[in-house]
Parts: sequence; structure tokens; C-alpha cells
Amino acid sequence: MTAVFALLLAVSTAHQTPYDSVFDQLKSLAPRHDAAAPVRGAVLRRDVMELRLDSGSAFLLTPVAGRTIGIAFVGKGSLSFVPPLLVEQYNLKRVLGDSTINGPITSAVFIFADSTQAELSRSLTFEGAKGAADPGGAVGDALDYLVENRSRSVDPGLMTALLNQTTTGYFAAYIERKRGESVMIKFDPTEAEEVILSRRGHMQRQRTETVCQFQRGEDLIRGVSVASKQPEPLAVTAYDIDATIEGNYKFSARATLRFTGRRDLQRWAMLLLYEELDVDSVTSAGQPLAFFRRDHAAPLWVRFPNPVGPGDTIDVRVVYHGPLIGFGSVLDEFLPPWSNPIRREITPMLDGWAFIKSDGMWYPRYSFEQKATMQLTYHTPRDMQFASIGRLLDSVTNGKVRTTSWVSEFPTNLAAFNIGKFDQFEIRDPRIPPVTVHVNAEAHQVIRRLFPHGGRPEESVGADIANSLAFFTRVFGPPLFEHYYATEIPYTHGVSFPGLIQLSWTTYIGWATQGDDESFRAHEMAHQWWYYGVEPASYRDAWLSEGFAEFAGLWYMQIILNDNGKYLKKLRESRQEIRRQRAKAAPIGLGTRALESWRGGYGLITYEKGAWVLHMLRNMMLDVRTMSEDRFQAMMRDFYQTYRGKRASTLDFQHVVERHFGQPMDWFFDQWVYGTAVPTYTLSWNPEPDSSGYAVRVRVRQSEVPETFGMYVPILIKFERGEALVRMLVRGPTTEAVIRLPAEPKELQLNALESVLAEVKTEAWRN
Repeated sequence: MTAVFALLLAVSTAHQTPYDSVFDQLKSLAPRHDAAAPVRGAVLRRDVMELRLDSGSAFLLTPVAGRTIGIAFVGKGSLSFVPPLLVEQYNLKRVLGDSTINGPITSAVFIFADSTQAELSRSLTFEGAKGAADPGGAVGDALDYLVENRSRSVDPGLMTALLNQTTTGYFAAYIERKRGESVMIKFDPTEAEEVILSRRGHMQRQRTETVCQFQRGEDLIRGVSVASKQPEPLAVTAYDIDATIEGNYKFSARATLRFTGRRDLQRWAMLLLYEELDVDSVTSAGQPLAFFRRDHAAPLWVRFPNPVGPGDTIDVRVVYHGPLIGFGSVLDEFLPPWSNPIRREITPMLDGWAFIKSDGMWYPRYSFEQKATMQLTYHTPRDMQFASIGRLLDSVTNGKVRTTSWVSEFPTNLAAFNIGKFDQFEIRDPRIPPVTVHVNAEAHQVIRRLFPHGGRPEESVGADIANSLAFFTRVFGPPLFEHYYATEIPYTHGVSFPGLIQLSWTTYIGWATQGDDESFRAHEMAHQWWYYGVEPASYRDAWLSEGFAEFAGLWYMQIILNDNGKYLKKLRESRQEIRRQRAKAAPIGLGTRALESWRGGYGLITYEKGAWVLHMLRNMMLDVRTMSEDRFQAMMRDFYQTYRGKRASTLDFQHVVERHFGQPMDWFFDQWVYGTAVPTYTLSWNPEPDSSGYAVRVRVRQSEVPETFGMYVPILIKFERGEALVRMLVRGPTTEAVIRLPAEPKELQLNALESVLAEVKTEAWRN
């Protein structure tokens, strides 16, 4: 194949590539009226879905890539769908009003790369049918779930099967219900959780929303962890990336990916690349490969020269370029309209502050879950500082260009870098690996004119980076990497990568006085343990990263500032918001799917409520006599050491918690991770003298939670001299207990140390 022909394939219009041909046939799917069948009592089952087609007509749909992939039904029938997981039952009820789906349907469209046609053909004979209702409208609605016309993209699980001409087990059923919203139910073997129920998206620019997702029944019964699954038909095991960044931040790169076959014969693979980057060529062993990519769309479909089977390997090189790196004023979002004269003066001085537009897709990605070894070579201006993930192997300067070579210390699913006109600050501390801090000193000279701040920002930032690194090493265990970089970015958020921490410019100013800077910096450092040290097993375990990092940041802030008040204040503030949002809240166990139906609340639940879960465990394990936290620290170290360098699920963490509590903890995780209830406690008490001192009758009324909801709640008892801390199990609408004391209590405080995510009230004692 000549280079000219490959180029024509790459920039082709419709009908000029195999991809286009399949796409056009798929988007034009329509009922075949010469292949219709009367339906009487057919049944179709997929995992927890049962479809009964009682009466009506079924139509084969027009073929795609020479095969029948669709059947449409119109008539009377019923759907049963019962999620097996508590968290999915709850979310189904939250979104669609009931924890199961059972009811009549009026039509259904099946699109498949499995045995559906053969199954239905046992009871149906597809011949011409007169007078049958036309299901064409339902077919179009089904395609809206799977096909996006603007980018000419298709559900990857379906398109992969069609392009590779494989029978994968893929199945999708669009179902129009007689009562309630229409839904799509999929069984996609390229997903670790294969069973998916979705509906139309209800938020801006959202096509679909995943309502339920879970593993197939046999895997749940066998206790198969999603962390052990390898659902993708291919694996990328190694990257070799050579990138050039010129003085004006012009970016170009070539990335070589090593593919290994896992199952079936794969002729096509879908990669993702940042949509503003242009692909120049795709080759293998020096030979051009056909590929398809729509302008300003991330999917990049590559066609291998020969099918890749299990155990086969092939290296694919992608050459690309484009405006990956932007530069401009960091202050734009902070300057009010009246500041235009200041803006005109300041902005040109900050236009050299570079920012990376896409940390996640600056190189071609096959899977965001798979880990690979990384060889990274960068050619950058010698007058700029540069930091990357990985271990620096070599640095050579030739003229105005510095070439650095890096290698990932462990296989990783994330690679990132930062570049800019930074000052460099080195930290050498015997407690920790070396740390390099980057600060845009020139920009801060300008920023001080609008937002005065003193001191050396790199020193205050560096102190928290070093101290949090040492603190987490002590309480969790040794970190993974040999060198750490903390670099400044012109955003208001932070991001953590393997050994590379990107921190907002605002934290270099040091405005915060309530511990925000300390907790923010430590949060990003904590990800070196909670994501890169122990990786969440799936999307639904996101709190094991973000909630753990949020808690770790607060914990560090509490210790480094020696200020319990600021720590508890942060918890109280998040508690108020969690309570306020609880009626529409998604459970922690929904993970990143919460973004699909409740975007603004994802951080509140995954980060802040996730931190609350650890705080509650911390206080439940506190020795109320000595106030020792040894049990909690031992549990956290155990979890980290057990899963260091591995993937872990919420259930894995629960098992470690149970090991240290010495009892089952299903009740706790069901309530706080898979549920959304937040209790209100109302305390009343009555002291009565007796022969040994005082018998204090305590009553706690619990509301706004299920009757089975229970929690160990501490009570702080204050005497004329001294105080004591005891725990009380509160369960059900009313809990009563008698506490015997040696002296008269002056005050009882329920939920001391903010130990439970709960609202507390008091009332007078009534017999």
C-alpha cells in the first residue's frame, strides 16, 4: 500500500473506508417487510432480563457487513428486570421510581452480535407479512442510543464486533414500555460489568444515562472480582512515545503501541486521542495502515494489516501533532469586568504560562484501565523546566534543545508532564525520596500586584509536600516512587500522576487560613498511595481514591496544624451539605456514574462523604480510655500493604475492616457506602442517684433513616471535674440505655468528636 493511498484512506469521505461502509449500513438499519414473522409467546432472556413477546410481529432488520444484526418487535409483551445488587436497586428506584422493572411493553428492538437470531428463529418464521405495524420509529430510537452521527461513532462493543466480523455475545435491547420511560438493556462482554440498563440523558449534552450496571450473574455467584477481569479483546502492553515541544509550545509526537491479542481475531482497534490533535500517519513495521477518524472527534479506528489472534503481537506507530499546549492569562477567571485596564496591563505578562489541554488523551489510548510500561522521550527548550512521570534516565542538551529520557517505574495507565518557565526548588530529607518543586516565579511577581502575598511560595508548598509525604509513609507505608515532582499549573484544581503532582497556582499564594492549603496539597500527595499505590478496582470504587485522599488531606492538616477545631469544622461543613442534598443523593457505591445523573454532587459524595466514612471508622476504632488510634492506623497500613501495587474493591476494603473489627461489617457498608440515609438523633437523659452513685437513663430517638439503621454513637459525659466517653448502639426509632456513673453528670453530649455523619438535637426527658 502506498503512502498516497493510505493518506486517501485517512481523509476519505463516506463510503471510502470499510469503517464508513459499516457505519452507513448501521445508521440506515430498517425493518425488512419481506422478512416479518407473527409472534405468539416468544421469550428472550439475558441474565436478569426476561422479555416475553406475547403477540405481534417481528421483523429482521437490513443486514450490516453481510450479516443480520437486528430484529424489531411491535405488539404486546412484558419486561422483567431485577438488579441483583442493593446499590443498583436503590439507584433504579432513585432514577425510575422502583427498585425493579416489571410491566407491559409495546415494542422492542434487538441489536446483537450473539445468538439472538438463532434463538428467535426456533419459534418464528420470517417471511413477508401484510398489515403488520411498522417498527421503523422504534429502530431509529434504538440507534440513537448506539450511534452518534456527528462524530460517526458507534458503541465500541458493537462496532468492534461488526468490523472484526466476530460473534462476541454483544446484545442490546431498546424497549418501549407501556408505562414509564423507554430503556436500553445491554449485555456487553467488553465491559467488566457486562449488564447495563440505560435511559435517555436528562442533562445538557448527555445522550444516555447509565441507570444500572453490574456483572453477569455467574460472576456474582462465583465472587469474581472486576479487578481480575480482562474484558478487552486486545491489550496494549507497552508505549514508546517521542514528543517535541518547541519554544512557542508547538507540539508533535510519535507514539508506538504494542498490541497483544487476547481472544478472537481482531482486525480493527479503537484508540482515543485528544480531538484537537491531528493524525499524520499510522504505520506498522514501516507500512501505512488504514485508519478512520472524524475531524474534532476523539475516536481513532485503526485497521491492522492482518488479524491479531490470542498471543499475537503487533507494533503500531501513530504520528500526530496539534495545539495540545495552550498559554494565556491565569487571572482571566478572577478579574471582574471593572478590571479591564488592569487586565490589559497584566495579561501580556502572563501569556507565557503554558497549560496542557488534555492530560488524559495527549497520546493514543486503547483502554483507560489497562496498564503498560512507558518509554518517554521529550525534546524541549533548554530554558524551560520540565517534569514527567517516570524515572529520569538521561538528559542531554544540544544547542537550544534539551532531550530527556524517562521510563515508568511500574506499568501505569496514566502518563503526564508539565512544562514552563519555572524556578526549581529541591528538597532533600532523609525521611522521604527526593522532591523537586516548580514555581512560576515570574508569574507570581505579577500576581502580587493584584493579590499581595509574601514569602517564598515554593518553600511553603514544598514543606507540605515533604511533610505529607513523610506522614503518609508513617501511617500508610512506603511510597512507590523514587522521586517526586510538585509542579504549578494555571488552574484552580490539582491533579496527581505517578510521582508527579500538579498543584493550582492559588495554593502557591497561601491565602488560606483555615487549613485549606495544607489539606489540598496533602490530598494530591495522598493519591500516590490511594490510586497509584492501591488502585480502585472499578469506577464504582472511586471513593477508595478520592474519598481516601480527601480524608488523608484532612488528617494531615489536623496533625500538622495541631488543630482539632479546623479538622472538625471541615467535617461539619460537609455534613451540612450532605444532609441538604440527601433526598437526591447518589450512593458512594455508584462511583463515577453519579456524574451522569447528579453532576454537581459527585464531589460531595465521593470526596466528602467518602472522607466521612473513614472518619467514622477512625472514631469507632478509637480507644475511648487512652484515645489511642493504633487500631485505625494498623487497619489502614494493612489495607495499603495488602494491596500495594494492586487493584482493590470496596469489598476488599470491607474485608480488611472486618479483620480489624473482629466482626462482620456489612451493616456499616450497606448504610454508608451503598445507601444515602443520614440520621437525625434526638437525645434526652435523666440522672437518678442510687447506692453506687448515679444511674443515668438515656434515650435517643432516631429519624429519617430505615428502622434497621444502626450506629455506635459516642456520648461525652461531663462531670464537675473531668469527663468520660462511652459508646451507645443506636438502632431503630428509639434506643434506651442506663449508664451507671460514680458522680453526678453535669452534661451529656451525643455524637462527640463528630463521630457519626448525623444531625443531633436534644429534648427534655419525658417518662
